[in-house]
Amino acid sequence: MRLESIQGPPIVAASAASAAFQVAVVQQKQFEETLERVSDKQEEVVEETTRTAERAEDVVDISDLDKVVESSESANASEDRVSAPSEVGTQVNVSV
Repeated sequence: MRLESIQGPPIVAASAASAAFQVAVVQQKQFEETLERVSDKQEEVVEETTRTAERAEDVVDISDLDKVVESSESANASEDRVSAPSEVGTQVNVSV
C-alpha cells in the first residue's frame, strides 16, 4: 500500500487549506459587519432614550403645579396679614 493513495495528492491539501482560509476571511468580514450594525443600533437606542428622557424632563405634571400654587398662595396670604393687637382698648402705662 502506498502512502500517496491514503493522503491524496499534496495539491488537494493545499487548495483545501486555501479554501478554509478564504471561508474564515469571509466569516470574519461578516462578523465585523454584524458588530458594526449592532453598534449602530445601540447608538440609536441610546440617542432615543436620551431624547425621551429630555422630553420627560420638559413635561410638567399639572397636579404638581396646583400643589405649588396652593402652597405659594397660602405662604403669601400669611405674609400679607398684619398682626392685629391682641386686645383692643388696653391701657398703656407711660412713665415720664
